[in-house]
Amino acid sequence: MAVLPVVLAGCRTEYRGYESGIDGVLWRQIASFEDPLSRSLYQPAVDDNEPSAYLDAIEGLRWDRSETSATDLDFREGGVVIYGTSSTDTTAELSVFIASGPRPDVATDEGVQYTGPSTVFTCYGIKADFQPMARPSVDRIIFDECPSALVELLSEDAAFASGEVFDG
Repeated sequence: MAVLPVVLAGCRTEYRGYESGIDGVLWRQIASFEDPLSRSLYQPAVDDNEPSAYLDAIEGLRWDRSETSATDLDFREGGVVIYGTSSTDTTAELSVFIASGPRPDVATDEGVQYTGPSTVFTCYGIKADFQPMARPSVDRIIFDECPSALVELLSEDAAFASGEVFDG
């Protein structure tokens, strides 16, 4: 049984779930950004076990959620944007937006001509709880949509892919 992306009239293509049918080339492009980010989220390289140090150590462009500052972000080659950061003495929270960048003009993994979206994007939240003498306990919150100010910076045919599409 083939899995097809969801396409609704007048809406963008969306990929949802682990077996979403997303193109392998675009999946790997997202993974090239998400894998290093995941290492810094789940295995942070910070000497002190402090939420603010954890947030400072995470790589990615920073966005303050304003429409004006969004236009300063450059996604021509894809990338990671960190936004909505906050911390207390025992927690750190942030949101993540990842864009694949443009798909190269190559065949699919199955060897056929590619006809799907030129870019995919995903976003999710992270909450890290800190305890003395232990790595933070990190939970990911899957978002159903991404900030429109960031999505509007991408190509018109860019497709949303929920966070679980990239699990595995």
